[in-house]
Amino acid sequence: MNGKANKSLKKLICTSIIIFAIGGCATQARAAAVTTLYEFIPEQSSVLERNWSWGYYEKWYTIEGQFQLTVDFDAGIAWFDQVNATLSEEIRFSDYYGEEPVSTYSLDVLFHMTELVSTGVSDTAIDFLFEKNIPTFPFADIHLSLNFLDNSVHLTGWFSEVAYDGNQYILDAVTVPEPATLFLVGIGVLMVRKRN
Repeated sequence: MNGKANKSLKKLICTSIIIFAIGGCATQARAAAVTTLYEFIPEQSSVLERNWSWGYYEKWYTIEGQFQLTVDFDAGIAWFDQVNATLSEEIRFSDYYGEEPVSTYSLDVLFHMTELVSTGVSDTAIDFLFEKNIPTFPFADIHLSLNFLDNSVHLTGWFSEVAYDGNQYILDAVTVPEPATLFLVGIGVLMVRKRN
């Protein structure tokens, strides 16, 4: 009796997971927005801090963690729902002219990722901008691009501190969809094929 109950419970749990996965895919399709969780590949993801004003200075920081991206192709917009990514060392930078410098390990704080506004969305690329509205320092605005490759996403971005001798920050990173996301999508695809 115990063995039959365990077997039934396992079937019920597996069926529930599949139903939730398919339901989630159907909900996303109806909403025309797709949300995906991406993992940074630390060996291929970095921020370069550099300054040429006072002699040549360069420092590299690796990135670990993940971000959640939502894309609504029908509306032509995209946004970062959350960014949980850290730098290998703390960065101290000036975000706005005249304000105290900010110290952070967070990629989101450095590049204002959850505040970025998409300026172009296609099947192959998404461009983002965060305007700091400083007329004398237009290069202080944060520019970020995502390019969708076969099984990965390449992020590039940059901004400069609001000072003529300020540092530049250059983002160059590669991410992949989180394995759990791919697993749930795979289950949904298998279930659809099995029905047909």
